[in-house]
Amino acid sequence: MFTITKCRFLLPSGFVLKFTRNVSVCSKLYQVEKRETQQSKLVQSSTSHSNVNTTLGAKVKDASKTVWYSGIVVIGFLAAGAILYAVIKELFSSQSPQSIYSDALKKCLEFSRVCDLLGEPITAFCDGSGRRGRTNLRHITFLKNNVEHLQMRFYLKGIRNQATVHAEMEKKNGKFEYVYIVAETEKYPKEKIFVLDNRNQAPSFQEF
Repeated sequence: MFTITKCRFLLPSGFVLKFTRNVSVCSKLYQVEKRETQQSKLVQSSTSHSNVNTTLGAKVKDASKTVWYSGIVVIGFLAAGAILYAVIKELFSSQSPQSIYSDALKKCLEFSRVCDLLGEPITAFCDGSGRRGRTNLRHITFLKNNVEHLQMRFYLKGIRNQATVHAEMEKKNGKFEYVYIVAETEKYPKEKIFVLDNRNQAPSFQEF
């Protein structure tokens, strides 16, 4: 019969202490690493949230800029359209000063006495010089006997003489009608040429 004897293996004390110390160090390193990992995750989460907020804010800012610029463009188009409409109305309306000027000029150039005194070819111009002299039509509107009147002034120049043209119109039934068109030559022979005369009294030119 065999007898089992309890055996105890004894390790050197220095080995046990060193092993215990290593385990303790590993445990602390693990805890430190775990804590750093958690902090890194928190930082990443905070950064991601901040990036989301920044991106959302940038999108809202860009959208606001787009709406603002679109509004400016729309207002610009509306203003340009209004100006273009006013210019077209001014140029093509038969009651505009420019249209009346063109018609009065045509009547003067078709009047034989004007052509004889001035000498063809005849050019027309307004007050001023250069391009401004071709477009700066002097005209005024006023009330006479509670009726709206329009007077204008322009000039004709031929090879022999030059004339100042005065035209007056009065509004009847919502439309301007000629009262007179008179051309006064500036050099000899000085003469008043009534191209059109529907007046009841001598013309009185307004100062303008």
